[in-house]
Amino acid sequence: MVRLFAVLGFAVLPLAGAIAAPECNRSIPVNGTCEITLAALHPTQPAVGMIQVEERAARMAGETNFTRYTARRPIPVVQSPDGSFYLTDSHHLASVLVRAGAQRATAQVIGRFDNPASFWQEMQARHWVYLFDPKGNPIQPSALPQRLADLADDPYRALAGYAQDAGYYRKTDAYFMEFHWARYFGSRMGWRPVDRMNLLEALQTAEALACQPEARELPGYPGPCSSVLPSNKITPLN
Repeated sequence: MVRLFAVLGFAVLPLAGAIAAPECNRSIPVNGTCEITLAALHPTQPAVGMIQVEERAARMAGETNFTRYTARRPIPVVQSPDGSFYLTDSHHLASVLVRAGAQRATAQVIGRFDNPASFWQEMQARHWVYLFDPKGNPIQPSALPQRLADLADDPYRALAGYAQDAGYYRKTDAYFMEFHWARYFGSRMGWRPVDRMNLLEALQTAEALACQPEARELPGYPGPCSSVLPSNKITPLN
């Protein structure tokens, strides 16, 4: 139980010595860094784990220079044919920044596309967009939220994030691995509600579920369990 409480902690350290970057625009070369307004970023996934976002935002109280804070590890963005910027990763961090009161952040332009007819195909080919709802049903690009503030809440994505922090499964380079684990946990737990009140209990269940044989194809699978998961914690898969 002590370990589970430790997982819920997230220390945010200030960054010093960063140099201001220019405004993001078409003149910024690919792989160049620039400053961008968070309100101008378009998400490329439908949801984030709000429990985790809100908890981390609360721990950023007192931070004021968010462009400096993100300068060491800029938020990756892609510029679309119409000049808009799409967030390809770090949706949780960007959401944390918004809730902490940030207006701007440092970004890195990792790609730029000119053909509107192939934009989303190019994004999918590079794994820069996640076109599935929390239960794994495919969605169209038009269903993606337009702003960070419009991102939906996926409690099982938060659970998967905390489970990874706890070491219940290993972090790998697999694309969208936390979403795959979120869907696995949700399906095995019958999609019962997960909130702050039952998060510790849900994490205990996730610890046992992570090493079950049914999870062996998921990235970061930790191996066979040393104990049997109580039957009342498992919802059979359909």
